[in-house]
Parts: sequence; structure tokens; C-alpha cells
Amino acid sequence: MIHYMRMGKLPPKPHIAFYDDGKLLMEQCHTREGFEGPYSTLYFKTPPTDENAVEKMGIPGFCPFEPLAEQPLYRRHIRTQDLKLQGDFLDARRVLLFNADVQMSMVKPTETSERFFSNGDGEELYFVYQGSGRFETMFGILPFRERDYVIIPRSTPYRIHWDGDAPQFFVFEGRGFIDIPKEFRNRAGQITDYAPFSHRDFRGPESLLAYDERLHGKAPFKMVIKREDTLTVHLTQHFPYDVVGWDGSVWPVAFNIHDYQPKTGLVHLPPTIHITFAGNEFVICSFVPRKVDYHEKAIPCPYGHASVHMDEILFYVDGNFTSRKGIDSGSISLHPAGIPHGPHPGMYEKSIGTQRTSELAVMCDTYKQLRLTTAAHEIEDKDYHLTWVEKEGDGEVPVSR
Repeated sequence: MIHYMRMGKLPPKPHIAFYDDGKLLMEQCHTREGFEGPYSTLYFKTPPTDENAVEKMGIPGFCPFEPLAEQPLYRRHIRTQDLKLQGDFLDARRVLLFNADVQMSMVKPTETSERFFSNGDGEELYFVYQGSGRFETMFGILPFRERDYVIIPRSTPYRIHWDGDAPQFFVFEGRGFIDIPKEFRNRAGQITDYAPFSHRDFRGPESLLAYDERLHGKAPFKMVIKREDTLTVHLTQHFPYDVVGWDGSVWPVAFNIHDYQPKTGLVHLPPTIHITFAGNEFVICSFVPRKVDYHEKAIPCPYGHASVHMDEILFYVDGNFTSRKGIDSGSISLHPAGIPHGPHPGMYEKSIGTQRTSELAVMCDTYKQLRLTTAAHEIEDKDYHLTWVEKEGDGEVPVSR
């Protein structure tokens, strides 16, 4: 979905006989919007349809998750730092916020997994909060590092392995799509020169995935599939992701938030300028360290605003968060439509004269109301809404919002 890519061995044309070591390979088209959208074509040694059994399963808190029964309208603070999880990247995943277009989860695995996962409900955008390692996918091996965004296309089987300490991820599941905003493409599909990133910033798989009994175990091999918020386990007697080659425009991609090129204006600009990815009825923005507004009387701290059509969440990653009382790295703030929001008392004036911001954060704005799950409510700072009536202490003033 970024640009065309190819890897491995391919026949001269699609949809013709293609042999590897005398064996006819199975061609599979991985499409979007029927056959009208972007697609890739893969060549498998064994048909991926060759399954032996299907079993039901559930992972409470992920699929299914439990919505909070009542959600009065006020600003909220969810402390993912307090979320204690165990298991692989599926067992240790909890949905915290959701609506019909997007689900937002925290993933804190403690064990590696032999299972692969395929999300048939939407694209997944992982933000790597901590750690490094690799995504093993049917398109190949995609390394990740701390502060990466990683897009996994819908219905792409993958699993996660890591180096060193266990990683942590903040994950968006986009029910329609997650892609580069259309305003950053020219009519040829190329990323424009005025976009906040370039084609060179996006990284694809580095090598094809080859079966290794030490790494992948023995049959039966398990793939967990999510569709209509229901999980099933599909078993095969062969390793199902032996691909000899593929090409197309649909493949897993990584982009590091520090490669985002921020924009600065004469006076404070709205968060629209920080858009990084777009989904169906939502956008994802990146707030990175940058110089701030340069008018001699500029107020770098964001003005209060009531975005009456959109809910807003901010996932705080790094830097100084003293403009939000009790906010720390790993916190999520939710400022719902219908309630004005802005900096805490005293921070607005104190920001005058600030030259740079040091905050690193990920934002998501949604048109539909975001609802909390019971998992989010359990780690919620229940007094956050009232902190605007208190004065903040001294300290550097972050100005990313």
C-alpha cells in the first residue's frame, strides 16, 4: 500500500504455470476491495487452503472483550503502565478503547509464540512502545525497532519474536483500512515532496520466511484467525507459509516515528498538521520533538478547543508531560467530543517564549464515540477529569497539543 515491491522468484507473467524444483506452485492473489484495490500475488509451495482441522477459541479481554456498561461523559486517563499481562502476543493483548471503525489495544507479551495470527477484521497498526525484534509473515521477515509503526495488512498471517527484553505495543485495528492519507499522494500514486515522509522512510520485509523446525516446531501448525470478533484456530500438517516469491503493493511495512518530518508555523497550528496515517473515519498523528511557533507573541501551548465532531486519544511515549497532571510515559488520555479541553491551569501563559517541544506521542481522532472496555476501566485514573481546577508546579512546558 506504500509502493510496488517484489521478492524472491516470479514467473514472467501472472496466472501462468510456474514450477519450483519440478513442482507446480500455487498462486494466491491477496486483494483489497474485491479486485478493484491494491493487491499482491504470492507463490506457495503447498496450497495455503490445505487445512486439516478448525477449532473454536476465545481470549477474554481481546476477543471477546467486555464493553464498560456505563460511560458518563468526562475526560479520562488510562494507565497502561498498570496493566499486568502474561502469555504470547495474543494472550497478552487487551482491547482498551473501541468504536465501529477502530479498536485500540495494549500488547505486553511475556512468551514467544508458535502460533500465527491473521486478522480478517481489519488492518493492524502496531506502535512499538518498547523493544525490538521481527515480524514473521507470509511476505517474509520484517525487523522492527523501538518507536516503529508496523502496518500488517488485513488477513496477513504473522507472529512476533523479539530480541532481549519483552516488547510492548500499542495497536490500532482499523476496520476499513489504514494507509497513507490521500492528500500525500500525487496522481501517479507517488508520495509527494511536501508530505511529512518519503518512500525511503518505509521498510518492507528483508527476506522470505523459510521453515525451520527449531523455530517453528512440528505439525500440526496453528493459525489463529479473527473474523467478526470471533477466533478460530486452523491447523495444517505442513508449514503453510513457504513462499518462493511475491510482488505487488500489499505487504507489511515499518516506519519509525522519528522519521516523521514535523511542520512549524508562525503561530500554533492545529493537530491536523501531524497526520501520519488515515483510516475509515479516523486519523493517526505523530507528535515528535520539533521547534515551535516563531511569531514574537506566539503562545506555543495549544489553545483550548472543543472538537465537537471527534473524540481524541493521546498515547504518551516519551518526554516531559507536566502539562497533564499525573500523565507519564505509557498513559492514554481520552478527550471526548462535547467537552472543551486544553492545557492545565497555568500552562498556557507559562509556555510563552518556549523554543522547542520534547514530547513524543501518538494521537488518534475518531468521528464515532470511543467506548472503554472493562480492562481499561480497571486501570483508569478516576480523578483525571477534575485536575483542571488545580495549579500545576514548575517545569518545562510541553507544547505538542
